[in-house]
Amino acid sequence: MDVAKITPAIGAVLTGVDLSAPLTQAMADALYAQLMDHQVIFLRGTDLSPAAHLKLAESFGQLDEPHPLYPHVEGYERIVKLENDSGAPPDTNTWHTDLTFKRVQPFASILVARVVPEVGGDTMWSSCYAAYDRLPEGMKQDLEGLEAIHDMGDFRNSFPSKEQLDSALPRFGHMIRPLIGRHPVTGRKFLNFNEAFVTHILDLPTNAANSLKTWLTNHMNKPEDQMRWRWQAGDIAMWDNRCTMHYAVADYLPAYRCMNRVTVIRDARAPED
Repeated sequence: MDVAKITPAIGAVLTGVDLSAPLTQAMADALYAQLMDHQVIFLRGTDLSPAAHLKLAESFGQLDEPHPLYPHVEGYERIVKLENDSGAPPDTNTWHTDLTFKRVQPFASILVARVVPEVGGDTMWSSCYAAYDRLPEGMKQDLEGLEAIHDMGDFRNSFPSKEQLDSALPRFGHMIRPLIGRHPVTGRKFLNFNEAFVTHILDLPTNAANSLKTWLTNHMNKPEDQMRWRWQAGDIAMWDNRCTMHYAVADYLPAYRCMNRVTVIRDARAPED
């Protein structure tokens, strides 16, 4: 396996990996080690079948249940089929860490590009490790011990009626998480904030909480922490959702884009919560 870093902060391209062959434990462990080191890893030009996609995801841990709203690949209900064009515009063009409002935050996602537009449709990732490391020492101390409320946030826009939104709010609820997280495997600290789902910071008045949210949003929106991936059909991306944010750039409409995603909710190699 050859490893080429994409930026100093985040991302690596792996070559010399043959995923058409049966996945061995040694290969799964090697991929996992690269994921822990680089936060998001890529393989170019694979011909990964849906069955092999699931097998790869299962080597990382427990898979998510079938998605209640999104369509799935025929015959594979745990593989979400993400299709977008002018008739179905995307809704992930904002910086976010997936589903931080759920009690069990997903560990990782494995995304396979099936059809990509000729131009556009890139995805960006950002390192929450790097965002923490750049904090002034005084701000690190100030944020230690503070907790943020994560709820549905931007997902409120996905419900077509007020009635559906009203019924969804108690069903999804919220989660309280520390602003400074510590990765369960690497032990590294990261800035555990994303503007899409954090609605309030506990123990602060609303005005002060909003001001801090704006400061953190601006702090985390720095190119030094980010990378951008230009997709080709057959590419695979795997990212650690605990310590990264991502942004699917919606600049390709009316062209068609189709991606297959499997979400791993529990890390088989991490200590039990």
